[in-house]
Amino acid sequence: MRIRPAWRGDLPTIMRWRQEAATWLASIGSDQWNDAGLTCDSFQRRVSDSIESGETWIAEDDNGTPLGTIAIDTTADPGLWKPEELHDAYVIHRMIIDRRAAGHDIGRTLIDHAVRLAQRHDRARLILDAWTTNEGLHHYYHTQGFRHVRTVPHHRTPSATLFEREIRATTTAGHPST
Repeated sequence: MRIRPAWRGDLPTIMRWRQEAATWLASIGSDQWNDAGLTCDSFQRRVSDSIESGETWIAEDDNGTPLGTIAIDTTADPGLWKPEELHDAYVIHRMIIDRRAAGHDIGRTLIDHAVRLAQRHDRARLILDAWTTNEGLHHYYHTQGFRHVRTVPHHRTPSATLFEREIRATTTAGHPST
């Protein structure tokens, strides 16, 4: 498996993954990825802008088949994180795995990529906001080394449960320091 920057041609695939994820989540009782959080049009604009900025990544298998996506940048939704929490962090957004590839550690691979980027750019933490009512997602992020920071009450978005993961610095050889 490899990670590559997303390009404009990936946008329809990412949009399809979002719809498939919304359908699957609805089947298990969640309203995540529906228009309550971010309309389809707004999502498409954000992804398109993120691709153009070089902040969206695609995991693909050895044959070049896309398996999942993640966006990594320095911008959080207003009102979620304090400025002092953002200054040394990368923010993870819109991690979606192709439903056909679910259960094959694609998410872990994408998060590992975010860790490497953070290390390379001297970021101390990865942060993210998760859908507040999706406790399964919260558990997933705990298993990936994230800790719950807080849930922002009465925020305009239903994705207001905040998680962070500390990043260890690396030496110049690229190996974790002790």
